[in-house]
Amino acid sequence: MANKKVVVRPIQKAEYEKWLLQKHYAKRLCSVSYAYGLYINKMIEGVITFGMPPSSNLAESICGKEYHKIVLELNRLITNENLPKNTLSQFVSKAIKNLPKPKIIVSFADPNMNHNGYIYQATNFIYTGKSTNTQQLVDKDGKEFHFRNIGHYQKNNKLNVNLVKRRKDEEKIDKIEIAKYLKLHKGDYTAKKLDKIFGYKDTSAHWFRLDSGFSFPSIDDWIKLKKLLKFNNKYDDIMTSYKLVPDVSEIVKKLKLKKKQIQGKHRYIYIFSDKKTKKQILSKLRLKVMKYPKSINKKYENINLGGQMLLI
Repeated sequence: MANKKVVVRPIQKAEYEKWLLQKHYAKRLCSVSYAYGLYINKMIEGVITFGMPPSSNLAESICGKEYHKIVLELNRLITNENLPKNTLSQFVSKAIKNLPKPKIIVSFADPNMNHNGYIYQATNFIYTGKSTNTQQLVDKDGKEFHFRNIGHYQKNNKLNVNLVKRRKDEEKIDKIEIAKYLKLHKGDYTAKKLDKIFGYKDTSAHWFRLDSGFSFPSIDDWIKLKKLLKFNNKYDDIMTSYKLVPDVSEIVKKLKLKKKQIQGKHRYIYIFSDKKTKKQILSKLRLKVMKYPKSINKKYENINLGGQMLLI
């Protein structure tokens, strides 16, 4: 690489979209807040993008609500093959250094695609185990149907499905505050007993959890809980305010999608900040730090544009 000029610089949407849609195996766009290109002798050889995490729950699960606004996902990393040694790790490092401080960067390596995230290991990311998301929607041909695409069918109710209640601004509600409130009024009702009353299995316990395993009771369940546990109207405004949206389960059924069990993805974390702030952030880390996974990464042939690509 000594004789080759390597530059990492921001790139525009028109430049990175082609790589995301045609060169990455996912073949879809993602949330992009920052995008950088890898240039060697003025020729683009790679693209890396950072964007908002797909959910506020993911952002908060790393270091809590205090730091969730500075979480970014490194969501695409694509380079041409046969680059000089250590180019990829330098690309990642230089791209991160272009980001504003402080940032918590999360990225995933998919073992279902034989990826283990060695580039993250080489750049000193923290490994925190596998994600718990182990289901994937697939179409009739067995190809992945990303859950985010459901939103396209919800818009204007294109498939004419029934409307269901969805709580307004649920992502802004303090989950821990609600869980503590419900625990305070739980009384002698066990999760098992509540499941029996509500006709669920292993569901009610999540309403009282103070970690990332918490889930909100539905609007109808909240109303039923209120009568059962006899709590007051304190949270009624935020917990029962709703809008009507097309039913996701019906959309899945009409599109003939099926759920497929998959492995959880390897999750890596990187703290980009000054030393003092990094120490403060790490003190709030909610995830367990684990040893790096080892196996063999797989390379993919890019049919659309020709040639081999390294896709992480």
